[in-house]
Amino acid sequence: MGSMLLPTLRRKREVDAAIRDTLDKVLVLRFGRAADAACLHLDDILAKSSWDISKFTTVALVDMDSEEMQVYVDYFDITLVPATIFFFNAHHMKMDSGTPDHTKWIGSFSSKQDFIDVVEVSGLIVLYFSISLTHTSLLCDKQPHFSLSTRPIL
Repeated sequence: MGSMLLPTLRRKREVDAAIRDTLDKVLVLRFGRAADAACLHLDDILAKSSWDISKFTTVALVDMDSEEMQVYVDYFDITLVPATIFFFNAHHMKMDSGTPDHTKWIGSFSSKQDFIDVVEVSGLIVLYFSISLTHTSLLCDKQPHFSLSTRPIL
């Protein structure tokens, strides 16, 4: 059943909508099973920290036992639970968590503060690169453009 405080997504269209409609926030999706002890521990950490990070993060649980979720389970190669996946503006965020797989966080976090630290760093990186990309695109318009003209060699 998961946490009573966090939404549980059981259908593919719910996950699609969460990924597509969560704008300017980090989306955290926990893939797992409600009966698994490690998932319950992570659910507790996510529920306790969801209010603290609610300004810049949305957290949802994904029931990976649902038949419709097998598309995501296969796509993200989820074999160990819990697996936590991060998105920003419908873009999958990859991170180096010390494992060979940079597509997801595998296992539970040790404490509430560990999870908050990971989400804050992810949010700061996204914010930094979003600002950098915005400034870069604005500055490109102000750069002089040159055209190359050639004359035939006689």
